[in-house]
Amino acid sequence: MDWVSGGIRYGLDGTTVDSNIRYGYRFDAAVASQDGRYAVIYEKRGTKGILLREGKQVRELNRSYYHAEVYEYPVALRTLPGGRTLLAHCPEEYCCLELEDADTGERLTRREGDSPDVFHSRLQFSPDGRQLLSAGWIWHPVDAASVFDVARALEQPASLDEHPVFELGESFLEIHSAAFGARDTVVLYCSGVDGDALPAGTAWPEGDVGLGVYSLTERRFLSMVPVEEAVGTLMVMGDHAVGFYEYPKLFELATGRVVERWRGLATGSQSSSIIRHLPPQPPLALDPAGRRFAVGTDKGIEVVHFR
Repeated sequence: MDWVSGGIRYGLDGTTVDSNIRYGYRFDAAVASQDGRYAVIYEKRGTKGILLREGKQVRELNRSYYHAEVYEYPVALRTLPGGRTLLAHCPEEYCCLELEDADTGERLTRREGDSPDVFHSRLQFSPDGRQLLSAGWIWHPVDAASVFDVARALEQPASLDEHPVFELGESFLEIHSAAFGARDTVVLYCSGVDGDALPAGTAWPEGDVGLGVYSLTERRFLSMVPVEEAVGTLMVMGDHAVGFYEYPKLFELATGRVVERWRGLATGSQSSSIIRHLPPQPPLALDPAGRRFAVGTDKGIEVVHFR
């Protein structure tokens, strides 16, 4: 489904169904709720988005102009078990993360006071909808990530301003990309790795770039392994993760070893929420639950499906 182009449907058999809807703006990205009822189309390095319900415009969305041309627009959707769909974004300030009722527009986390100086980006709900991940940056710039408890945020909106960080001892990790993994884990591609951030007994070679599996329940790294190749955007599937830097690569999380490559699929060089210096990235759709991803090429759409 290509929401940016008005909701064109592409069948795996090669068929195409065009809705004949065209948006007169520079939208170049989209996210959708898991039931497909809601979608947001937006400009990655702009301030404008549109919320759609069943393909029809519900309302326009905005974010702060402040450095908007530098980093990716923060937005995510999640339908809860009761049927309510949450919209996560930063409608007022770059640093103020909000949860809204997508259907009504009600601000569910309205609060007073200042928010930490964090540029939220690449928002992602966990598969069960209980956690919300932000993989953005802080000033200097340094890539950073945080995870928020959704139920707690709805009950205590100020918890979205606590900017919880991962327990790293005395070390400081720059987290370039992140994605939810199995059960309560988050997989992090990071640099600045030192002994304080490693599980006990981990031997670490020269070099400070690693791929780590972090338990949100135990608040510690379950594993951290060195990687010799850039990972980029992450999609996690069980004991493996696909990294999309330059072309897709399948990493083994236990070792950091690349076990499969797709050199013929160009997937861009994004490895941060900061993308001002990059050319437009190829269209990329990730479906970790379905164990597949799709890449837009000059010949069509290539789908890789893991059995």
